[in-house]
Amino acid sequence: MGVTRRKFLIGGGVVAVVGGAGVLTPMLTREGRLIPGKPRSGFVAGSEGPLPQQADVVVIGAGILGIMTAINLAERGLSVVAVEKGDIAGEQSCRFYGQVMTYKMPDATFQLHHLAKQRWREMNAKVGVDTSYRTQGRVEVPFDEEDLDSVRTWIKAKTQEVAGDLPFKTRMIQGSELEQRLRGASSNWTIAGFEEDSGSLDAEIASFVMAEYAKKIGVRIYTNCAARGLETQAGAISDVVTEKGAIKTSRVVVAGGAWSRLFMQNLGVDVPTLPAYQSQQLISAAPNAPGGNVALPGNIYFREQADGTYATSPRVVVAPVVKESFTYGYKYLPLLALPDFPVHISLNRQLIDSFIRPTHWKLDEVSPFEENRLMTAAPDIPELDASLEKLKVEFPAFKDSKLIDQWSGAMAIAPDENPIISRVNEYPGLVINTATGWGMTESPVSSELTADLLLGKEPILDPQSFSLYRFS
Repeated sequence: MGVTRRKFLIGGGVVAVVGGAGVLTPMLTREGRLIPGKPRSGFVAGSEGPLPQQADVVVIGAGILGIMTAINLAERGLSVVAVEKGDIAGEQSCRFYGQVMTYKMPDATFQLHHLAKQRWREMNAKVGVDTSYRTQGRVEVPFDEEDLDSVRTWIKAKTQEVAGDLPFKTRMIQGSELEQRLRGASSNWTIAGFEEDSGSLDAEIASFVMAEYAKKIGVRIYTNCAARGLETQAGAISDVVTEKGAIKTSRVVVAGGAWSRLFMQNLGVDVPTLPAYQSQQLISAAPNAPGGNVALPGNIYFREQADGTYATSPRVVVAPVVKESFTYGYKYLPLLALPDFPVHISLNRQLIDSFIRPTHWKLDEVSPFEENRLMTAAPDIPELDASLEKLKVEFPAFKDSKLIDQWSGAMAIAPDENPIISRVNEYPGLVINTATGWGMTESPVSSELTADLLLGKEPILDPQSFSLYRFS
């Protein structure tokens, strides 16, 4: 399989990992690189006409985080312009796995996801269109006794903590209830965690539905319009400079996904993230297979989509070695100690690109974003194929399912795996919403928190755990 998480000692240790020729070959051949791409499916046209001369808020990035933040701000009565270097939701936002869940989430992100469940349950009625959201329940079988004990402890703690209008609905199930949830399984599973109110979203639908809604309520979204940087006057933001001109504003949100770090580098602000890619696939419907959302030991994961097809994804993250791996990769070691988070290293062209790509440019120069309009990660086909074979062995109902699509999503992850939703002290009026592998799930709540921080309102959640400066 190559290099596993326990050998993934990014930083100085990565030198030792690549030192042996026996390890070097699989690392070189493993996928984990950005390639030019296109949206998986769906398309929303950008706004027509010239770029506005001014706006109350400019949102940089029209992925799901940027779209949902723009919606929240527009609903508060502000004029909002979003600028996007490529297509709306063209990169990671049409490639999320789409689970809306809280299972085993730590305290920092639990409430973010718990509130998001309610927001997504109400979304179809709010926008008047089917977003693809379904409350379907999720089953996860513990992978060993230690995991089972930790889940029981977590359920007990959350049951005591959560009250009020949003009850906690995760419990252990056994017997006939578990058999029904895993009908047709080859293995004799005896106990599992069941998250009754877990939901599901199809990213290739939801992102585009929400973008259309944003335009409907007055958000102007300009595509193929990369933001190059910010101008300031007397220490305050005065303009967002794009390749098509400047927009006067005093408030800016950076929601550039995996590109946020590079944009902020040009401002002299460090956003500590490293790239991570996860491959997924879509297979045709299987009438006798279990519905809902299932996670089993042996790296078997599947989620039923709104149209009856199934998304499946091996829970394996491919991490390309880049320049930053050597400077602060050591900060990721606690994250990599988790027992259910396998990581594989990739050595490829991206390491070279990370050294030669400019991190500073003038605002009248072509930026790296204009040279990388729409990028996606190359899928790890062998991993996907092996995962699908495991799924068909465990659930023979899938044996006739046909492969529809394979892809990989590109994320940028912070050392503690929490998102970064934070004011930027160096630039009053600037808030960043980035660094998450759960952007689709979190977006209704993270966008609300972003808007609260931008406007100086009482935040919906304590933002301390998501601060850009928590690593200092």
